[in-house]
Amino acid sequence: MSRRKRWATAAAVLFAAVLAYDIHYVIDESEQGVLTNFGKIVRPVKGPGLHFKLPTPISMVYKIDRRVRPLTGLKQELITEDQKNVLVDGYLLWRVADPIRFVEAIRTEANAVKRLGDLYRSSVGIVVSNKSRDAFVSLGLQHQDITKVSKEILDQVKPVAASDYGIAVIRAGLVEYTLPAENRPSVIKRMISERARIAARYRSEGEERAIGIEAFAINEHQKIMATAHAEATAILGRAEADALKTLSTAYREDPAFYKFIRALDSYDSIIDKHTTLILPADNELFKYLDGGKIPAPGPAPSPSKAQE
Repeated sequence: MSRRKRWATAAAVLFAAVLAYDIHYVIDESEQGVLTNFGKIVRPVKGPGLHFKLPTPISMVYKIDRRVRPLTGLKQELITEDQKNVLVDGYLLWRVADPIRFVEAIRTEANAVKRLGDLYRSSVGIVVSNKSRDAFVSLGLQHQDITKVSKEILDQVKPVAASDYGIAVIRAGLVEYTLPAENRPSVIKRMISERARIAARYRSEGEERAIGIEAFAINEHQKIMATAHAEATAILGRAEADALKTLSTAYREDPAFYKFIRALDSYDSIIDKHTTLILPADNELFKYLDGGKIPAPGPAPSPSKAQE
């Protein structure tokens, strides 16, 4: 075999090997494949496995990753509704939902990242720029709900990404909302004074409520004491009436013995071991000191009277 034939045979073998390698392709489990012939997409989308195609450049295969991927580093500086500068950083979670539309519109993942980044930034600019800075970073009572803002951003991004690029945006949101370094000292100082004003207002409201609670407690105390005093007076009156009734009954049963008992009570009240009395001999206090003048108790009341 001549040298020229050997070169021709080697070239033919090499060409056949390259052609054999080029006409088949493998789609991984995490991918979907979109095949084009002369630049026109051939349906359907290829699933995982071994597939065949025409040689390049007649046929081209675009392998599309179908997993959920994050897109971060979307920091930008915006001007808020009240004309103040803020730094905003956010994120997207996305995946390819329509591979054919994806290949028609942007073809590669690098293009997808660029388009999604631009779409996110414009959407954040619309949402955040229409709100004041104090709605996010002020220490006042009114704050913007970050969850609500994230939903507004997602509502801006999702339909455009789906219709224009075949991309499903699963989640979008903010990870940072802060101030430019040159503006932070003045804003922090103002926030401190604002917090001091709010604290003073809380203290004033607390003192006012404390005065009201104290006044209510005093009023309730006076009502309770007045009611208790009225009840005590009524009980004392009834007790005194019962006592007088008992004394009257005892007096009617045996007046002499009753007087004697009352005299002994008087002695017990005014005389003790340290008492010295100087009185005339006919004084009433000496009446019962003479044992002969002590009256005998009358007959015991009948059972019927005792029950009365």
